This record gives sequence, C-alpha cells and structure tokens, in this order.
Amino acid sequence: MSTPVYLSAKEAATELGVQPATLYAYVSRGLIRSVPGPGKQRRYDASDVRRLQERKEPGDPADPRPLSGTAVLETRLTLITDEGPLYRGQSAAELARSSTLETVATLLWGCDDDPFAAPAPQSFAIDLEGLAPLDRLMMALSAWPQQDRAAYTLSPALLQKKGAALLRYGVAAMLRQPPSNAPVHSQIAGAWGTAPDAKGVLRAALVLSADHEFNTSTFAARCAASTRAPLHAALISGLGAFMGPRHGASSDRVSAWLSEIRSREDIEPVLAARLARGDGLPGFGHRIYQDKDPRANALLQIISETASDRPFMAAVPDLIGQAEALYGSSPNIDFALSVAQRVFDLPADAGKILFCTGRIVGWIAHALEQYQAVDQIRPRATYIGERPR
Repeated sequence: MSTPVYLSAKEAATELGVQPATLYAYVSRGLIRSVPGPGKQRRYDASDVRRLQERKEPGDPADPRPLSGTAVLETRLTLITDEGPLYRGQSAAELARSSTLETVATLLWGCDDDPFAAPAPQSFAIDLEGLAPLDRLMMALSAWPQQDRAAYTLSPALLQKKGAALLRYGVAAMLRQPPSNAPVHSQIAGAWGTAPDAKGVLRAALVLSADHEFNTSTFAARCAASTRAPLHAALISGLGAFMGPRHGASSDRVSAWLSEIRSREDIEPVLAARLARGDGLPGFGHRIYQDKDPRANALLQIISETASDRPFMAAVPDLIGQAEALYGSSPNIDFALSVAQRVFDLPADAGKILFCTGRIVGWIAHALEQYQAVDQIRPRATYIGERPR
C-alpha cells in the first residue's frame, strides 16, 4: 500500500497558485483533505491538491469555478477550520463559553457603538395566531415596513441599529412574546419556562449557530443584499432557504427519531432498524467537516457539564458510539440542538428556533458586508441541454 504524501500549507498553495485563504476555502468545501501536522499546523493531501490543479474539464462536480469573478466570494466574517468556525478570528466554541448572542452580533457586524442600546421595536400589527414559529417570523419580517418608515434604507449609519431591532422583532415573533430589550437567551428561557441551569446552554447554542460562512441560507441572503434589497428582505431570502428539511429544519428530523429512544436499551435496536430499512440518520455527518462537527462537540460538552445528572444525558455517549459504529459519521450541530431539547424538556420546535435565532445574526452580518461590495452576485450555469444542430 502506498504511503500518502502530505504538503504544508505553503507548498499546497504554491502548487495551486493561490493564496492560503483560498486553500483553506478548498478544504472547507471538501475539495482537499487535511490532517494534523507538527504543532498547530495542518498538512494537505498532495493527491487532492494535484487533482484539483490538473482538472480542466467543465461540469466536474467539484469544479471550483468562480461564482462572481473570484475563486470564492470574499468575507471577513467567518473562517471554518477543523477546530470550528472563527468569528472575525475568534473561536466560536470559546465565545460560546461566555458571550451572549448580542455580543457576538456586535463582533460580526463590526460595531463601534452598541446597536442594542436602542429601545425594542413595537408589538406586532399583524395576526400571527395559528402559524408555526418560522412562518410567524416570515410574516413578521414581511410586515416590517409597518413598524419602520425607514425600512428600505441602506444607510451604513442606520443598518446596525436596524439589525438589532430586527433580531428582537424576529425573536418576539417566533416566541409569540412582545419585543424586549432583555438578552435573547433570557427571553427564550422565560418564554419556555426553562430551569435556571438551561440558560447557559441556550446562550451557547445561539452563539454556535450564529454563522457558518456561505451555507445555503446565508448565500441566499447575500444574493438578495447584492441586489440592494432592504435588510428585512435579505432576511426573508435567508429564511426561505433555511426552512427546508435539509437545512434549518433538520433538527425536527433528528428529534423525530430521537423520540423513539426512551432508554439505553432502545439505542441499538432503533438505530439497527433504521439502517436495515436504508434510512439515513439525521444529525450525523456534515458536508464541510470530514471528521467531527466542532460546534456539536462544544455544545454537547456544555450540556454534559450542566446536566450530567439528567437521565437522558447518561445515554448520549452510548447513542453517539452506536451511531458512529453503524453509520460511520459523527454528530453535527442539529443533533446537539436536539439533545438540548430532549435533556431540558424544551418545546418541540426548540432546536429549530435556537438555530434560526442565532443565524439571524449571521444573515445580518453577511448582508451588511455584501452592501459594501460593488458587484451583484450573478453565477453562470454550465448548459448541458440540447443545442441547435
């Protein structure tokens, strides 16, 4: 068996003729594998580097051709690493230990002044009864111009404050509560009547969900912002993509199969039955992370530290071990959110609400950054249909 060849970051970037940031983007997209190297350095699979360098044929599924004139869209917001996302160079996992979502918002939005010092917006002028949480959010965002006469402004001096108001407004809509100046995790804990020890877990979940580079919903929000759509409309675009079962609503699918496990004795038969039926295991595996999702690790660790004495928490290590043995993949953030929901007896939509609430901060950050860019995002397609003869 041949021994794999690994390159340093400098060697790999040189062979590809790109900057290190582009190399890291290729790694985050799964185009190049990396392994731990000496110290804190990484080493990069030479076969992946050379295959990427040599590939010229259009239509290759891994084709890194540009979307808008560069190899990848540029951002100063979030870098995905094997240790998890870095928000403007700061570890999201470390921020989750002590920071509020509002603090992370001021970091990602590049604030000099606190946009959350302004009063909360007014209560809703529309009827949101009978709607699910994300539908209430969609309706509330659509009605935002009723609240704000300057809803269509793109003034940099106003947008950060509008972002803070929209976050509070959106959270209130999902919770069916009046908008509040209280920290978001406290609002959620109060609305759900959670035990005091759950507040830190809620806060951590929000921080870890805030941004993850150019996921589908964030890219949709940036596309809208690139047309100079107003901020609330960019959020609507992101929310529309988020609502799909393969993205933000994935935690619902996790909670569905997790509800079948009532004790440790249920773990093996439930997972084995799913595998025998050919059912996937939502909450395990990730398109970006080749090994573990560091966000899931961070949140599960915080849950364990907080609620080690709760009955279901004792079964989680066995559950993860069985899932990895049968499916060959590790838990992702959706699984961790569903575990929090189960351990702390949170409402049925809790995982989805936490994920969406955190991600609103990221959508706003990306919209603000995109407003500063000159180009409109306009990808080109590779046409594979019939041509004139």
